[in-house]
Amino acid sequence: MPSDTPPEIRSRADESERWPAKLVGSRLREARKGRSLTLDDVAVAAGFTKSFVSAVERGETSPSIGSLHRICDVLGITMSALFENETTPDANVVRRADVKGTYFGGEGVINYVLSPRGERRVQVIETHIAPGGSPGPEFWSHAGDLVIATVLEGAVEFRFADRSTVLQAGDTIAYSPAEPHSWGNPDDAVAAVALFFQAPAEY
Repeated sequence: MPSDTPPEIRSRADESERWPAKLVGSRLREARKGRSLTLDDVAVAAGFTKSFVSAVERGETSPSIGSLHRICDVLGITMSALFENETTPDANVVRRADVKGTYFGGEGVINYVLSPRGERRVQVIETHIAPGGSPGPEFWSHAGDLVIATVLEGAVEFRFADRSTVLQAGDTIAYSPAEPHSWGNPDDAVAAVALFFQAPAEY
């Protein structure tokens, strides 16, 4: 994460990215062993090095969201299987104060899942993006019908194979998650916040 990131953003990111990376890594390892696959098997099939896959499983690196999708595809699991770990007393109510930041890949990105985890028809994610932060530079795609994103603070650049656009606070974009895409905070000094509405839920 850039060194000029405000301390409060840095500390939240440090806290949110430490434990989820370990959790994600352990679940990937469990899935791999459950399918009797070696690190080499996964690395070759996903197009990575063995050392990279091993580091991801140990929670020692920050893979991009695209990289996580590729590993999950090889293992035959969904991304949601990596993050289904929270329950609430009322399955239909989410208290913002109870939501922990979650790591979905990349650098300088904290995600807060605001919709109930049991609701799979749609998902609401509040995403905080540090200056220069991104889920990763490469394009990725995933199953789904629609993503709508509204920028609440700062600016977010959405990139597609044939176009890119920068959204400011109050702007909204809609796109198909099946279209290869990426996004990130183009500002090197100001953090950004966006709300992502995904149908159906992915995480």
